[in-house]
Amino acid sequence: MRAATAPPAPAPAVRPSPSAEQLASVERAIRRMRDHLGETQCLTDHAEAGLFSPFHFHRVFRGVTAVTPARFLAALRMAEAQRMMIRGSPRVTDVCTAVGYASLGTFTTQFTRLVGMSPSRFKALVDRHGDRGIGEVVDASGLTGPNGPTGPGRAAEITGRATGTAPADAVLFTGLFPHGVPQDLPVACAVTAATATVRLRPPADADHHVLAVCFDRATRVADALDDPAGAHRSVATTRAPTHGSFRLRLRTPALSDPPIVLALPLLLARDATNRATDTALAAKPG
Repeated sequence: MRAATAPPAPAPAVRPSPSAEQLASVERAIRRMRDHLGETQCLTDHAEAGLFSPFHFHRVFRGVTAVTPARFLAALRMAEAQRMMIRGSPRVTDVCTAVGYASLGTFTTQFTRLVGMSPSRFKALVDRHGDRGIGEVVDASGLTGPNGPTGPGRAAEITGRATGTAPADAVLFTGLFPHGVPQDLPVACAVTAATATVRLRPPADADHHVLAVCFDRATRVADALDDPAGAHRSVATTRAPTHGSFRLRLRTPALSDPPIVLALPLLLARDATNRATDTALAAKPG
């Protein structure tokens, strides 16, 4: 009897390239978002800047960026909040107001959900690890290897490789997300060398996205997080297949790319510190 073979992986859905008019509309709206972060903003404001009706603009914006205007604006606000804390803003209440939140509780909840930790924890970790190189933080985390993380439960996986321009000594963070913006904790993730094979747990459905960001190992953690123009990173995104393989094409960030607000290097530093503390406590004589 001939052994059954796995069906070929379906090609991930490819978003059609936006027209020049659509891209210009989205970029105008994003510039307006950035210029008015501290103010109340709604879809009508974004659509007016984009010179489209609200319904049409919402569809165009999502087609270009893979996220809604509201999600994009939330990411912009959290990215600016991070920058303010990195640059020394001493009071979270000042940061909260500056990025358009009237309620400190709402801001703290949103920041914690999207960034992966509370504002106070973020500030403490930046103070402690901001001057370290990303490569040093990654090495201390113990997560890298020639083929990414391994372990039980990884028999089923999707695999990918990154192409494009990247530093020779670079670290690639790759995550599987249920939407097209790198915020909230990913469904699955890998930390590898830029040239290594990326292995991820397959998504539950075809609506997931693989999002990746690449840094030179020498880049300071603070510089990686305080980088609105994307000078210290290259990025890649693609629809995630439910099985088989994918390809990531690294490129310079564009204005229409959602900000990366998930504090990847700080999360690694935090987890490595927690593991070291747990080990030390376990080794203490009772």
